[in-house]
Amino acid sequence: MGKRPKRSVSELRVQDMGVHGLKVSDFEDVLDDSTAEMSSAAMSVDSSNSNYFCIGGSNSSTPTPCLTRELNQLPMPSREQVGQDLYGMHSVDENISPELFEQLLREIEMIEASGSNREAYDLAVHLSSAYVHNEAFLTMFLRATEGDCKKAAKRLVRHFSTKKRLFGKEKLVKDITLSDLDDYDMEALESGGFQVLAERDLAGRSVLYGRYTSMRYRTTDNMLRALWYIWMSILEDPINQIKGVVAVGYEVGKVPLDRFDGLAEEEGGFEMYNAEGGFDRDLARQIISVPLSVPARPVGYHLCTDSHQWVHILNMIMVTLCKFIRLRMRIHHGSDQECKYALMTHGLPTSCIPVDAEGNVTLSFHQDWIRQRRQVDASKTQSWHSSQ
Repeated sequence: MGKRPKRSVSELRVQDMGVHGLKVSDFEDVLDDSTAEMSSAAMSVDSSNSNYFCIGGSNSSTPTPCLTRELNQLPMPSREQVGQDLYGMHSVDENISPELFEQLLREIEMIEASGSNREAYDLAVHLSSAYVHNEAFLTMFLRATEGDCKKAAKRLVRHFSTKKRLFGKEKLVKDITLSDLDDYDMEALESGGFQVLAERDLAGRSVLYGRYTSMRYRTTDNMLRALWYIWMSILEDPINQIKGVVAVGYEVGKVPLDRFDGLAEEEGGFEMYNAEGGFDRDLARQIISVPLSVPARPVGYHLCTDSHQWVHILNMIMVTLCKFIRLRMRIHHGSDQECKYALMTHGLPTSCIPVDAEGNVTLSFHQDWIRQRRQVDASKTQSWHSSQ
């Protein structure tokens, strides 16, 4: 594999998180001047200030984090909603009025038909208008954007564009099942780099667990197709549509920071490392395309690590994110016990974190989840064939 050119922190810019022309600001908030302030501040972060974006970090010499200042500058209702999202106290309206469905379709028609995104949507409508305009399906997008039809239209159009790119025209108007994943996609799924935790949080929301250094994949698209499947499986549950989904990144324990291995190169695999042996930003910005394209409302992001090196990586990522995501993201830096305690204070389950006492990822529940999904998918496939 060819080496990527070295890049300094100052070269990390907002557009680095874009995917095929998509900006993270499309996560339904516009990047504002505070991003520039945070980017400038993050460029000056050194090892003595490793908890810069940590809330409740253990380094008492750390000044007030930019994130805390940004929260304090919000109007009280907006600040309260951030807290309600993090702790699961905010839910979207379960009932969608017929007028919203009509308005959503009008908003889609206003998107330029010549655009590449709209092209995939139009193809989907041509193949199966019943699938695309199914009210239960459209409801997911309206819930994801809290009834904002313009944002829901953008998300729906983007959904089919990304789905067509990942799965092709043949699978555009069907729910993706495990049988739609090839051997390499399944390899990525079974690696356990992304898993749904066995327990929900105290608000009843599903928790998506991720660990970059556990991912095994041949190409980035293999990982993206596996992640698409996980997200859409989570979103089948109306509770997750109404209350949102929480994500936990857990880089604690035996984390090979010197080299992020996918599969061994001689096996034809892809290795997660850059010229400096560090974090693969290309993978990160590709992965962000999935929650931006499915009808998800991620309302909390908890990134746990026992490594100062990971804190710096996460701080760099933080400055590229839009305000909606950034305000709902928390970095927890400490030992396994300290990180789990921090998660517990946010109502998150910790006994089911799939990392053993030695710091290795465990796959027993994840394998059970895949077996359960095969049964769910079998009934889906039967229904789909009967409707053709």
